[in-house]
Amino acid sequence: MGYIYLYSSILFNVLTNVGFNLAAINDANPAKKWGYFAGGLIFGLLNSFLFMEALKVIPLQVASAIYFSLTIVGLFLAAYFGFNEEVTTVRMIGIFVIISGVIMVQLK
Repeated sequence: MGYIYLYSSILFNVLTNVGFNLAAINDANPAKKWGYFAGGLIFGLLNSFLFMEALKVIPLQVASAIYFSLTIVGLFLAAYFGFNEEVTTVRMIGIFVIISGVIMVQLK
């Protein structure tokens, strides 16, 4: 169950950052800006709660390595598909290095 909490917290962390990015993009429209910002805060609260629950059964070293690494991968995908940000060869190599690191951390 700990890994379900962990992966759910990663998803909510990505959504938190997407909400904050949408708030920044919609700076000219205060209603949208604050709506996206509030959504980001709610996702951040859920993210924090789920990560705390995951830490009850997953060692901090492992949970943090997976959490931060997969958040970076998730944000990379969100930036590309949701915000049309550029994907370069160097960035792709970096993502594969991160994924490899996550796999290595999970090995016993």
